[in-house]
Amino acid sequence: MKKRFSILTLTYLLMACAPSNNQKQDTLTVEKVSSPMVGNDADEHGCKASAGYQWSVLRNECIRIFEAGVRLDPVAKDLEQSLSAFVVIKTDSSDQEIELFVPYDEQTIIVKKESDDKWKNDKYVLTKAKDTYSIEDATKKLLYKGTIEK
Repeated sequence: MKKRFSILTLTYLLMACAPSNNQKQDTLTVEKVSSPMVGNDADEHGCKASAGYQWSVLRNECIRIFEAGVRLDPVAKDLEQSLSAFVVIKTDSSDQEIELFVPYDEQTIIVKKESDDKWKNDKYVLTKAKDTYSIEDATKKLLYKGTIEK
């Protein structure tokens, strides 16, 4: 009798611990979640933003501005302090035009050489003093400044 009672108790406990059919189905159901395919974000030039590439009008190729350019940090207090501007030069021997990547400007800006240390267009003025670049707006307000890393 004790043996039969022990077997019944053990059977009951095992059945109580086992998941029901509804629980089994729930655990086997896998939801398919659609997520964007990594690397499937090429722009009209074939540059992949997810890999850090942007189109350079001046160089006519996809570049990573943080590798190819000089970082200029925000100086003006009204600018977002975590967003830097970048200066990209076509080649070391050709600095007649320089490309600016400025936060919130939808397109890059090309500034043309005005003198040995100044490039400008109607919106920005880029100056170079020794190894330091700075960007001012048309009202001569200093916006960004950065040093060339050697």
